[in-house]
Formats: sequence, C-alpha cells, structure tokens
Amino acid sequence: MVKYILVWGSKSYAKLINEIFLDYKNLLNSNFLNIKKEKLKIKYFFDPSASKIDFNSRAFFSNDKNFLKRNIQNCKYFIVAVGTNHGKARTEISYFLEKENLTPINLVFKKTFLAKNIQIGKGVVIMPNVLINSFSKIGDYTILNSSANIEHESIIGKGCHIMSGACISGRNIIGDFATIGTNATILPDIKIGDGAFVGAGSVVTKNVNANEIVLGNPAKKFKNNSHSLNKLTIKILK
Repeated sequence: MVKYILVWGSKSYAKLINEIFLDYKNLLNSNFLNIKKEKLKIKYFFDPSASKIDFNSRAFFSNDKNFLKRNIQNCKYFIVAVGTNHGKARTEISYFLEKENLTPINLVFKKTFLAKNIQIGKGVVIMPNVLINSFSKIGDYTILNSSANIEHESIIGKGCHIMSGACISGRNIIGDFATIGTNATILPDIKIGDGAFVGAGSVVTKNVNANEIVLGNPAKKFKNNSHSLNKLTIKILK
C-alpha cells in the first residue's frame, strides 16, 4: 500500500528531499521511518511563498491554501523542507501539520554512527556521516547535516540546524531554534541560548546568550538574531 507525503517547501531543501525519495529504501534507515510494508511517495509540494518548484518531480505543486485544505488528508506523513536558520518556522509549521493529523517522518541515513543510548525526537533529519555519541539527545524537527559531530551527553533542542562538519563537544546544551554553522566548533560544557546563531568556522569558548549571532575564533557577538514567519504562512497557520 502506498502512503503519501506532503512536503512543505519548494527550494533547495525540497529538491534534496525529492531526490532522497527516489531511492529512500537504499538510503534511509528503515528503523527510524517507523513504517511496516508501506511504500512511501511524495504526493504534494506546498509553499505559499513560491510560484513553482525548480526541479523535476512527479509530485503536484501548489501555493494555494484552499488547495491545501481540500487535499491535506490525502497524505499520511509530512516533511517540512525549511532549513538554514528558520528553525522556529520549521517547528511552527510542523505543529500545524500535526494538528491536521499528519505524522512527521524521521529521515536518518544508513551511513551514520548513532550510539545505542541516545534519544532522537520526531521529524529529525540526520544526513550521511553524522556521529551522535552516547547519552546525547536530539530535539524535534532538528536537522543534522553531513558529517556533523555530536559528542557524548550533549543536548540539542528542537528546531535546531547543525550544519555540515560542525563539532558539538561533550556536555554541550544547544537551545531551541539555534543554528550552528558549517565547521563551527563548540568547546565542552558550553550553553548556546535559544535562537542563537554560530557563524561558519567559529570556535565558541564561552556561553552564548539567546538570539545572539557570534562569529570568529574565539567567537564574539556580532549582532542579535531574529526569527519570523512570512505573512502568507502566518495566514495559513491561523
């Protein structure tokens, strides 16, 4: 039996999701998909802020909220393809889709190292060559890009984005909706506040406050971060 997926998004991340599901049985760890003998297929791409998708897909695209209302129940699962530093938006959209009785999918690639005694939330994406060491926790709707390293006893909040090659050292606490840039390093026993943004290649040697953007080695405050939903998305979520 085929079970259909709604993907909220239309740009680069959605393009990646589309490619994954062309060969998902070989790419993804079936234990985290939490399906039995179902066959998964993307049925819709939806993005209220786009006019089209810029890649080839057999799935139908729409930006019309009325279309979404009429057809959302044709799907069982969802993926919110909203990446980079838009973790709060990704999480809010996910909560909306949960209320519509859709189920989030965990996309965990087979080529990862995951210790047995870790906790992984719902709607999590874990790309190839990620390492998650013992006693770590990954929050709902968080993205771990390729080769990210999450060391022992670290806690990653919901809606975070840990970009490629980032190193989260032991016993770190990363707050909700935080973004850790490519190849950034967080030294042990550091707390990163909710909504903070650590720039690519930065080395964090001390705690970072909520909604701060920090850059450099050692990382220093650059300015404050902000989080928002576009107006079209807000209308739909209401």
